[in-house]
Amino acid sequence: MDKIKILSYVITAEIFALIVLLILLFVNSNVTFFQNDKITFSNSDIIYLNDNSVPFTGKMLDTLDNKLIVEFTVVNGLKQGKFSLLTLDGRFAMQGYMNKNKNFGNWKYYYECGQLECTGNFDNDEPTGKWKWFYQNSALKCEGTFINGKPDGLWLKYNEDGTVNMIINYRFGEVISFVQTDKLIKV
Repeated sequence: MDKIKILSYVITAEIFALIVLLILLFVNSNVTFFQNDKITFSNSDIIYLNDNSVPFTGKMLDTLDNKLIVEFTVVNGLKQGKFSLLTLDGRFAMQGYMNKNKNFGNWKYYYECGQLECTGNFDNDEPTGKWKWFYQNSALKCEGTFINGKPDGLWLKYNEDGTVNMIINYRFGEVISFVQTDKLIKV
C-alpha cells in the first residue's frame, strides 16, 4: 500500500513541480516584448505595461542566452491562450493553454530529448480526465483519470515492454485497492 501512495504522490509532485517551474520562470526572468516595452508583474498575478496602471495585452516572449524559452499571450493582464516552454535547443519542454492565468485544456510535457513524457487536461488549474505518461521509448508508462484534481478509478502502470505491472483503484484521491502483477503482495 505504501508503494501506491508513493506513486500517487510522485505523479502529483511531478505536475506540481512543472507548475512551480512555470511560476519561477515568470518571477525570475527578464521578460522581452516585441517592442521592448517594460513589463511588470504585480502581486495579484496581473501583468502590467510600464507604470502598473494599465493591464498588458499582447504576446510575451522570454529569452535565455538569446534563445526563446517561453511564449504566451496576455489579455487584460492575464495569461490567455497557447503557452509554450522550450528548451535551450528549441525543443518543447511543455505546451498547453491558459485561461485567466490558470492551466486549461490539453497540456503536453516532454523529456529533455523531445519525446512526449505525459499528456492530460486541466480545468481551472486542476488535472482532470484521462492522463497518460510515457517512457522515453514512447511505450505507455502509466494511465489514469483525475476527477476534481484527484486520481479516481482504475490506474494502470506498465513495464517498458507494455505489460501491466500494477493496477491501482482510487476513490477521491485515496487508494482503495491495488494489485502488483510482477510480485504478489498481501493487502
